[in-house]
Amino acid sequence: MSKRIKYLISSVLCAIGFSFFLSLPYESHYYGLLVGIVLTTFCFWFGLGIIFDKDIYIRIMSIILPVGFFIGFGLFAALLPYGFISSSITSLCFGIVVYMIFLVENVFLVAIGHRTPPLYRAAYTVSLMILLLTSFFLFNSLFSFRFTYWINAILVLVISAIIFLYNFYAVTIELSDDGKQKSIINYVLIPSVLIAEVGLVFSFWPVGILKGSIYLVAVIYILFGLLQADLRDRLFKRIWLSSVWVGIAIVLGIVLNTQWR
Repeated sequence: MSKRIKYLISSVLCAIGFSFFLSLPYESHYYGLLVGIVLTTFCFWFGLGIIFDKDIYIRIMSIILPVGFFIGFGLFAALLPYGFISSSITSLCFGIVVYMIFLVENVFLVAIGHRTPPLYRAAYTVSLMILLLTSFFLFNSLFSFRFTYWINAILVLVISAIIFLYNFYAVTIELSDDGKQKSIINYVLIPSVLIAEVGLVFSFWPVGILKGSIYLVAVIYILFGLLQADLRDRLFKRIWLSSVWVGIAIVLGIVLNTQWR
């Protein structure tokens, strides 16, 4: 069986499982999430041919993006009115994204320990877009629960740590030593704490669920650019200066668009 066929079959199974998740009663969605996580994990390990791989790190990294997208998009879609047509369209979109993630992860697996393949940059760009979209869905779902401020900060920290860990993995694949000489604390823990602090501020700042999620993703995007440039030893003055100006623009946008009541 060719890789493309395995990816297609696995994507269809994930889409069917996602459709089943959406059809569950609201009180059963959390059980459906657990089943969906297991199904998505199995489909990716099977489709990528790493179900019996001894490297647990690679196996975990390969499912962070699809599982995160399933949880975030699933919780987001579960809040929408359910209907057969809307559910079918949503599940189809989910299946298409899952297939794209399969292609991305396949390129990443080929790149590990070998010379970077020509498609790596395209695969990284696609993974970055999906990762940012996943971040938005996760933060949007998190803020929808309206937890207290300290729970928000902890959960934002956990989500951010997983997101930055995957980005660290995706970027360092291109490096000659796969990033073994780089400190995960500097590139994962520190930026995650910064995002958690922003999430803590948004627990008090009346930005709203949608805007708060977008602002967090915007900050993550800026940090991604800085961290990526630093990991590749290309953090030139013009890069961090442009990031500073973008950050200032975001802060001004937050302040000017805030409606105090």
